[in-house]
Amino acid sequence: MGQIPKELEPTRSALHFFGAELRRLRQALRMSQADLGKLVFAHKDLIRKIEAAERMPTEELVSRCDDALAASGALRRLWPMLERERRLRLSRDTAGLATTFRSEATDRPVLDWLLASTHDARRQRGDDEVATAAAEKLDQLRGADHVYGAGHAYPAVAAVLDNDLDTLVARAPAVAAGFLELAGYEAVDLGADGRAQRHYLRALEVVTAAGDRLYGGYLIAVSLAHLALHCGDPAQAARLAAAALRGTEHQATPAVRAAFRAVLARAHARRGDEAACAAALLQVEADLARGKPEEEPAWIRYFGEADLADEKAHCFFDLGLHELAQREAAQAVTLLEPSRARRLAIDTALHAASLARARQIEHACAIGRQAVDHAAGVASFRSAHRIGLMMAELQPHSDLPEVRDLADYVHTRLPTVVTQQNR
Repeated sequence: MGQIPKELEPTRSALHFFGAELRRLRQALRMSQADLGKLVFAHKDLIRKIEAAERMPTEELVSRCDDALAASGALRRLWPMLERERRLRLSRDTAGLATTFRSEATDRPVLDWLLASTHDARRQRGDDEVATAAAEKLDQLRGADHVYGAGHAYPAVAAVLDNDLDTLVARAPAVAAGFLELAGYEAVDLGADGRAQRHYLRALEVVTAAGDRLYGGYLIAVSLAHLALHCGDPAQAARLAAAALRGTEHQATPAVRAAFRAVLARAHARRGDEAACAAALLQVEADLARGKPEEEPAWIRYFGEADLADEKAHCFFDLGLHELAQREAAQAVTLLEPSRARRLAIDTALHAASLARARQIEHACAIGRQAVDHAAGVASFRSAHRIGLMMAELQPHSDLPEVRDLADYVHTRLPTVVTQQNR
């Protein structure tokens, strides 16, 4: 008697989603695990373990399975997400691994920032031609990142870091930190979490030395804490946001406090603490109501109603409050500038995923198609990853024609996932 297939949770992890898709494709062709094993030169027990999310496949095996099952790239597309999951698991099991995100790596730099002397860095000036030109280039690259994704913009940012960083640190530390923060943000967008953390920590080192307390708090509460959330550590994200709020108690402007508290709300939601999340979101709304954009640092003026709606949508999704999540995701998409293509892709896919969890499958697929259209226009691992999470929510309904049509649309419109190896 054959073994009863293990029940999978496609939304639990990329490995579970891959296992579910591998099983679905194999069964659709009426293949046994032994049949597939012979075609891909693997033992049937290895196929069973991969389908049960008990073993991580190699890239070569993923490619062979894709060919054997005539998946047209559907399995290959999941490899970058599997590889990222493998790195995150390895980092939890291997002390001192330098190539991926490690929560503990932030502890000492944050303590150094807390203990450092401070002043109001908004009075700093970088008036020489080098600083002015670099600041203009930074603004241009930020704009390109929003429109085209990190796959397009990161090489130019990396070139500045390789060639000009030391000069900028000496002559315009705020601009240097801006390039490093953008590089970190783009590394996240490429699936390179360890590299992102190193960029963010270098930026924190620069602003700590320059005495820029407020921007240091932003790097801790927004950049590093969001990265911790992205890597599955909401407890660390909450600690970082709380440390930044304490460390900038006398410097933070309303929009800065709002951005910090929004991340705190996200961390509470990820941990299932609905009351703490709601309290933090109320404080965010109160802070934004008090703010005056002209009195805010230039680097935080982006944070407004669209970004608040985005943060709320993620909070409500994590808490399982799907009507609220759908409302806020739709609001974020309505308020976002058309140029913010990656954010449009992510929020639209989140909306579709929430609809799928609420079993509104036809509506989820219609919104999901819009998310794919947004994602197709940007070179972004994060966008493709969010599309993958959306499809994982729909995977239990893969026998429905609208879900199959959406899967085919994803395969057509998103033939590859943009990523770079972590280094």
